[in-house]
Amino acid sequence: MAIQYVPSNYDFDAQHDGTEHLAVNNTWPRPFLTRLALHTAGKLYKREGLCVPISKHKILKTGFRVHLTEGATMKYLAENTAIPVPKVHCSFLYRHRAYIVMERVQGDELSKLLRTMPKETLENVFSQLREIIRELRALSPACTGVESCVGGSLYDSRIPQGNPRFGPFKTIQDFHFWLRKGLRPEEIQDRERDQDWEDLQEMMRRQDGPWPPPVFTHGDLNPSNILVREGRVVGIIDWEFSGWYPHYWEYTSSWFGNITRPEWQSKLDQFLDRPLPGELKMEEVRNKWWGEC
Repeated sequence: MAIQYVPSNYDFDAQHDGTEHLAVNNTWPRPFLTRLALHTAGKLYKREGLCVPISKHKILKTGFRVHLTEGATMKYLAENTAIPVPKVHCSFLYRHRAYIVMERVQGDELSKLLRTMPKETLENVFSQLREIIRELRALSPACTGVESCVGGSLYDSRIPQGNPRFGPFKTIQDFHFWLRKGLRPEEIQDRERDQDWEDLQEMMRRQDGPWPPPVFTHGDLNPSNILVREGRVVGIIDWEFSGWYPHYWEYTSSWFGNITRPEWQSKLDQFLDRPLPGELKMEEVRNKWWGEC
């Protein structure tokens, strides 16, 4: 099993404090049998990122970045939507590490099919994705800010200051203020008024303005997280970045998160609503100064 690099300045153990209630079906002997399967049957299968198949129909996700929130999110979506998410068999904490046992969805990653799938079939897949997004948008938020589906912290590896987790935030404006590391408009009043100055001022003006309620967002809709079988979307996986976010976040996170996949970027408009030009520019400026892009 590959050894995962753990940054020394992050307290990954503390991220699990007070989260035991998020466990799913955490009853004896499931935790014991899960760890036993990891060290026996798990060695018979090829590891898939943070996931280890432990049987033909079950897969285990564990690692220092894995959090019980992801299992709780899939359970929430299964109970409140018809979105095809993996069934969570159980989840639990053991020695400050989260374990999520879920259905091993039988399907191919869309990333492997994009160039060979017939146009009509691909259009049908995008139609299914539009319906999935519509269902996500139909969920009613219990909050006015940015938080996970259970009202707690979030995770997004593309936000440098967000490790191991961040939030929740009472308002979308608070989230934006945190994203720009507390920069206030008056703090750049004295700098040279060049294009960067104008872009930052406009970014902050938009970020601090009024916002509609948050919408539930997957946060990482790349084609490897979409599983397809015989022309049907049978699984949307990897919900670790998900939560209640501003309405533009699904599109911009998919756009900037797929800089190396221009072919996928060109297809986003077929199933996601493009944000206003000013919102896309706002995120472009933020990523330039505080992101990884």
